Amino acid sequence: MNQKRFLLLIDALGSGGAERQIGYLARVLQESGNIVKLVTFYDTANFYTDDIRNKGVNIEIHTEGQRGWKRPFVIRRLVKEFKPDMVIAYKDGASIASCIAKIFTRFRLTVSERNTTQNLSIKERAKFFLYQFANHIVPNSYSQGDFISEHYPRLMRKVTVITNMIDTSRFTPSSNHAENNPLRVITTARLSPQKNLHNYLHAVSILRDRGIDMRFDWYGDSSGSLQDYHESVMYLHSKLKLNDIVTFYSSIKDIEQQYRSHDIFLLPSQYEGFPNVLCEAMACGLPCIATAVCDSRRILTDERFLADPNSPESIADALEYMYRLSPQERQLIGAHNTARINELCSPLEFCKKYSALT
Repeated sequence: MNQKRFLLLIDALGSGGAERQIGYLARVLQESGNIVKLVTFYDTANFYTDDIRNKGVNIEIHTEGQRGWKRPFVIRRLVKEFKPDMVIAYKDGASIASCIAKIFTRFRLTVSERNTTQNLSIKERAKFFLYQFANHIVPNSYSQGDFISEHYPRLMRKVTVITNMIDTSRFTPSSNHAENNPLRVITTARLSPQKNLHNYLHAVSILRDRGIDMRFDWYGDSSGSLQDYHESVMYLHSKLKLNDIVTFYSSIKDIEQQYRSHDIFLLPSQYEGFPNVLCEAMACGLPCIATAVCDSRRILTDERFLADPNSPESIADALEYMYRLSPQERQLIGAHNTARINELCSPLEFCKKYSALT
């Protein structure tokens, strides 16, 4: 592979899936012999910064770019200094600013779509208008590719779907896991309306009323979510008397250890892009349940483990079905999940596809 120069841009390196993916991308591009610089604009909420730097990736924080109107000028300066073969922008802030910078400076630009658009707000319409200045648009999900095809067919010649990479050397099954009694179910997701916490809590309440004894652990932060929504979740948690059944934790870096110590993974989202956490849990050998939305349906192909996000009863039914399987059956499902992710989310293919865009 010929050595190339990549400038990667993202607002901050918080605890989300996009932030983890850009860290993976920086690492695999560099390990493949390329020169990589990763730039953020905030010196707070940098959950992954130390981990990425420890892999030898050059990270720069340009705080003058915190002001939105200044960010395109910061990007123009970085391009002139670094002379990248490709700029890759993750998330809306960096993508929009990069498109504006490209109006005034010649460089090759890839913008990455990290979720599935649910409604065309003024901001979304402005973003897709600016995407005409990008060279490539990379959704991480086929559902977002379908959305662009339907609403912005003139952009389709720029679209290449590249699904997420999973670090399959890190997210591996436990060699000696013994099932918990009662079974423990893990969810890793921020506390936001997208993640469907009200229906999740109602589903757990239904299971309890059916006499099914399970424990539920949710790992994720409420930062960036609406305060009213967070309060409503905590109120419902108390109202349904789930304090001894559902426990909420903050995001942690070594989440793979928690995957390995649990028995089942659940992702109850209203919508997704290509969900990192579902793939990570599958790579760790967990039997998994998700709602039948967006690319979750492509990742989990067994209808028994796909639920209706709008129906707590459907989510509860999928959990009960998994609960009533034998330990050996759950173990076989977990082994199948690991094999599927090793094939679907290869780091090598992830790197090759991005490199080919240059």
